[in-house]
Amino acid sequence: MKRILTINRTGCRLGISGAIGTILGIVVSGPLAVGLVEATHPQPPWNGPALFARSFHPIQIVPYAGGILLVAGLVLLIASSHAIADDSQRPLANAALVFSAVFATLVFMNYIVQTTFVPGLVNGYVEPSAPILAALSMANPKSLAWAFEMWGWGFLGVATWLVARVFSSTRLERAAGRALAANGPISIGGGVWTAVQPGWMMTRAGLVAFALWNVLLFAMAVLVLIALRRRLRADGEAGKLCPAEASGPWQTREARSSR
Repeated sequence: MKRILTINRTGCRLGISGAIGTILGIVVSGPLAVGLVEATHPQPPWNGPALFARSFHPIQIVPYAGGILLVAGLVLLIASSHAIADDSQRPLANAALVFSAVFATLVFMNYIVQTTFVPGLVNGYVEPSAPILAALSMANPKSLAWAFEMWGWGFLGVATWLVARVFSSTRLERAAGRALAANGPISIGGGVWTAVQPGWMMTRAGLVAFALWNVLLFAMAVLVLIALRRRLRADGEAGKLCPAEASGPWQTREARSSR
């Protein structure tokens, strides 16, 4: 008797939503938001909490609000990859969920601090708040907030690396898998280098690396989006031809060999 593996349509749709959220999050938290802040109320280079408090404007939290959308989209993308993984890929996909949870915890917490706690400290700033503000503001390149940020994205790198093999059925999927895998060492390396060289993110080299990493993340999300849409389209076309069976590269080996 044939054993047919139909694709997980719910998982694919979840991944499509996650990829769209990731793309929008990159745009909103990156070029648009940063350009808006720089054009209206830029924060000067870090020179202590007092100057930061005097220069603070609520519009400066917009990039972090966009970052929340970005993190949410990536969590959905990893969850989708877990849902559509086959049995041989399941152990790595399970581990990816754990690393994704660590990523979301660290980065969500950081963005909550930046959008809620830091503005509260700045409003009615007093000198006793200076050490806390210095430790938690991302305007300070050597703050604890940057440690949470960079190591959080490092954990995401582990997660994307682990689910890369889920996308291996077609040439397009393999391209998506390579992008997911490439994000692994790059993001992990960013966390490690932050421990070795605190504050490097705000240097010219760090800003260039940030821009290139955003391009990689954008390409990764676009490739995953297209790959999942093609899975759904192929499954739909197969269902019209023969509703009882799936076809294409997502069949099991047993189904293909029995024909």
